[in-house]
Amino acid sequence: MDEKLNNLRKEIINNSNKKSTELFQGANLIITDQKIRDSKAQDIVVYSDKASELSWLVFKLKDYFKDEIDYVNKYSFYTHIGELINESIIKKLSLKDQMLYVIDNLGSFLKKN
Repeated sequence: MDEKLNNLRKEIINNSNKKSTELFQGANLIITDQKIRDSKAQDIVVYSDKASELSWLVFKLKDYFKDEIDYVNKYSFYTHIGELINESIIKKLSLKDQMLYVIDNLGSFLKKN
């Protein structure tokens, strides 16, 4: 896992402007560029004008950790990612630093599970 995260870290450092063609929505995480968005109480909603880029990161993490994430832990995995993204937005980090913040803080979550 650490090698995967290091490779993703390098990819982000080299180009943090990669975009997903769809916005991530699933497992109680919604990434959106709409200020007003329907959601359920248990959903973590990430609002950002960089929603496409942040969705790219989530889809990348989904792919990287497909063997570790299952139907039991996927909700905690994705909501943790959403919480980290929201924390990085509150801290007013740049997009690149938001992505790196998620990666740097995701490792501790994965070690717990």
